[in-house]
Amino acid sequence: MLILTEKPSVAAAFAAALGVPRKGPVWENADHCIVNALGHLLEDFSPEDYDPALKKWTMATLPIVPEAVRYKPIEKTAEQLEVVRKCFRSWGNGSFLLATDAEREGEIIGAEIMDYVGFRGHAGAKRFWVSEALTPEVILAGIEAANPLSEYSSYRKQGFARQHADWLVGMNLTRLVSLKCGRTLHVGRVQTAVLGAVHERDKSIDCFIREKYVEVTATLMGEVGTFSVKLVNADNAEFPSRFPPGAYLPGKVDAARDTMRTGTVREIERERKIVQPPKLYNLTSLQKDAHKIYSYPPEMTLELVQTLYEKHKCLSYPRTPSRVMGDGNVELVKNIFGKLCEAFAGEAEGCDPEAISPGNKRLFNPAELRDHHALVPLDVPRENLSAEAGNVYMLVLRSFFRVLKPPHVYNSVRIKMEVSGFLFAGSGIEVLHDGWKAFADSGGDGDEPEGREDFSGIEWNKSYPVESVNAEERETEPRKRHTFASLLSLMENPRDGDGRHLVGLGTPATRGTILRKLVDRGYLATKGKSVMLSDDGKFLMDNIGGNERLSEFFSVPETTKWEERLQADTSAFIDGIRDFVRLAVAGSEMGTRIRQKIPLGKCPLCGEGVYEGGKSYYCGNYRGDEPCKFTVWKEICGAKVSDADVQTLLAGKKTGVRKCRSAKSGKEFNAAFALAEGRVEFVFDNSAHSKPENEGAGL
Repeated sequence: MLILTEKPSVAAAFAAALGVPRKGPVWENADHCIVNALGHLLEDFSPEDYDPALKKWTMATLPIVPEAVRYKPIEKTAEQLEVVRKCFRSWGNGSFLLATDAEREGEIIGAEIMDYVGFRGHAGAKRFWVSEALTPEVILAGIEAANPLSEYSSYRKQGFARQHADWLVGMNLTRLVSLKCGRTLHVGRVQTAVLGAVHERDKSIDCFIREKYVEVTATLMGEVGTFSVKLVNADNAEFPSRFPPGAYLPGKVDAARDTMRTGTVREIERERKIVQPPKLYNLTSLQKDAHKIYSYPPEMTLELVQTLYEKHKCLSYPRTPSRVMGDGNVELVKNIFGKLCEAFAGEAEGCDPEAISPGNKRLFNPAELRDHHALVPLDVPRENLSAEAGNVYMLVLRSFFRVLKPPHVYNSVRIKMEVSGFLFAGSGIEVLHDGWKAFADSGGDGDEPEGREDFSGIEWNKSYPVESVNAEERETEPRKRHTFASLLSLMENPRDGDGRHLVGLGTPATRGTILRKLVDRGYLATKGKSVMLSDDGKFLMDNIGGNERLSEFFSVPETTKWEERLQADTSAFIDGIRDFVRLAVAGSEMGTRIRQKIPLGKCPLCGEGVYEGGKSYYCGNYRGDEPCKFTVWKEICGAKVSDADVQTLLAGKKTGVRKCRSAKSGKEFNAAFALAEGRVEFVFDNSAHSKPENEGAGL
């Protein structure tokens, strides 16, 4: 049997399970040949690969619409592709098992290779598809249960269609927009829709007009502590506690403040609420929480959870869209619970083992299961984890125990009170049972609003002493800027203007990469956890955001319509993309606009402006009488440096942590960047894995 895996570590795990020895670049005996890819071994043709004349960017060469997408070897992995090809030549006529990662991207990696090497044995081929960590037992059971490869043909068809569509849109619109604007501006099918969503949010904030208002609050002593209610403005139905500045009524309240000794409850309404514990994580929800709690970028979380799955074998398959388990996973969950309870007794406190049953639809729900079950811990880590990996592991562990805890039950309480003839109102909660919220580090995304008043024990027609009455002038606030967490939510569950759920943008595995590309290409800037358009992002939007044809891919609802067409009919989808590209090029009426260079900040050496160049960021005084040599390269030890990073450095701050590769040893390490005396230096954390041996500072 020939077995193709996506990574060397997975091939080694298969070899260990099957007892197959290593022979050079493969694992081979009389019965098996196990060979690995290195992720994608092939890439799309460039336009000039179809026609050398297309190497030059001109309007006359557009549109570029090949009838079929073609692939070529990736130069740096061409040697491994040849190893794979030889294995198919020797073993391709026998049985074949595709064991690339069990998701859409893994299916495409395998399909590209099979097409390239001319594999024709699809009818008898099998597909390895499991969620558990790849222990020998899981691998052997997965091989035994492998389904025919033909059952996964829709993944392959849709995957190739997406690739072709992304190529057509990216190559044509990037050239079109760049030629019109006089500089390279990348336009992508999904990336641009995300950029458009950030633009809409930024625009709403920039155009927001703050309005002042007055809010009168009475604080009273209740049964369990103080609680607050607000003065009612009968003329303001939308915001009944807001009064215009200088309004007569708040002034009258202020004059009567000395008489406000007690408040009496005239109306009270209670509604029982049950908040179930949050569901298990999928990759996107884990990335959101890791960003909210630890400020980890989405790609970093994916890398950490992938390591916990592949290397440490203590988490299930991470690239899952599901937040539930299947009915067939009941025994798996029972085994996990039994294994982890002893090691993590504190986290397991309050769990109900009886919740591990098919009747618990928040945990076991085949109707909501897609591709893989939810992300769950499988074992106690057998070796020390880095601080970052440990944090991610504990998030998943706590989510597993949390879903087995009882619900949080409370009353939603609304009251109206009379205070010296004035009507006040408020809403709050009355906790009946803490449930899962009683435990430390409960976290999660339950639907109980935060910051609600505690109305426990408040009774109708009862009077409570007034502690204070205050009138405060406030301002209306715009919506908050997007964060990586909110953008991940938007990509996973987009909605149209009517609130209707739309098809998601990207996949769990690609969403973090999409956001990272928008930052690396200089379209998005970050400030703390906030994400906003950079100058380049604004320039791109100013140039094509108003173009009716091109702006179609700046709209999330319009982009999701393409996804719906793809799922309905791949051939019609591709034909529609080709037509769109042709019409976009033919109908473009964009005027040529050149962006004036705007300094990113002041040079720390001479005080002149720092600008973006082709390969570096440089001081504008580089040609002066006394030339300044301040430079920050756009790539440092393999890590991209964006204009937002340079702005951070010039402000005297350090960047976020990046994955780098030592030029001396070739080893990977994690470091932030900071400026010291006009030079970029590494900033390492205290963990032993972060700094490579003999890696110098000062770049």
